[in-house]
Amino acid sequence: MPFATTSDNQEIYYETHGPATSATTLAFVSGYFGITAIWHSLITRLSARGYRCIAHDSRGYGRSAKPTAEEAYSIPRHAEDVHAVLAAADIPPTSQLVLVTHSMGGNIGAAYCLAHPGRVAGLIQTGTYIDGARIQAILSYEALTSGVESPSKCVAFYTNMGLEEATALEAAKWPAYCRRYNARALLGWAIGDDQYADLTVPGLVVQGELDAATPVELLCRPIVEAMPACRLAVLPGVAHFPPTEAPEEVERLVVEFVRGL
Repeated sequence: MPFATTSDNQEIYYETHGPATSATTLAFVSGYFGITAIWHSLITRLSARGYRCIAHDSRGYGRSAKPTAEEAYSIPRHAEDVHAVLAAADIPPTSQLVLVTHSMGGNIGAAYCLAHPGRVAGLIQTGTYIDGARIQAILSYEALTSGVESPSKCVAFYTNMGLEEATALEAAKWPAYCRRYNARALLGWAIGDDQYADLTVPGLVVQGELDAATPVELLCRPIVEAMPACRLAVLPGVAHFPPTEAPEEVERLVVEFVRGL
């Protein structure tokens, strides 16, 4: 079965696509919308190009474990779940590993790179923000968790940020406590500019021009300015979910990025 067991004995669902022999592995890391569904269109395109693609449901969401203790949720903990998934999927150390992330997943990806220096060949962040401490200027805990007891409000939270309803409906299935704990994790993680400066891997930030949740100038450009080798791509007419709103353009950017490594 496609489950990875974490160091704290939680099961994380994951799936793999594309040839296992590929020289490049793309590991997709979701954010506060923590399931594989937002990546499926992109994975279909990229696996057809010959890349091995791995995606997982984050703890608290989808088919993965939903521990009831709040301390089981944090950005570093999510990063170690990524590590468990990669180990379970038997990704060889020689494989060129690129993390493709969304929103909070960008922070998870950064935490993974800091915890496992030298393992990652490139970091792509979409719909992202510099860290939880600084996103609080835009999103409060109350805004993130408002209506978590109401399935319809959970769905509306994501459709209002640009996610299509068919995928957003998955949010109606998640326990309210998981949304709350992951909101604490999202807001509670701070990373200094000096730590971003330590991320010497090539980086790419892909942001929607209409993203009101994580505006480019306030929350994304500081990443690009702090990382030694990072560039920014802003997509016109796109809000917070570039992987689902503009999969063709994100595909082009991912392929271009990987070829440049």
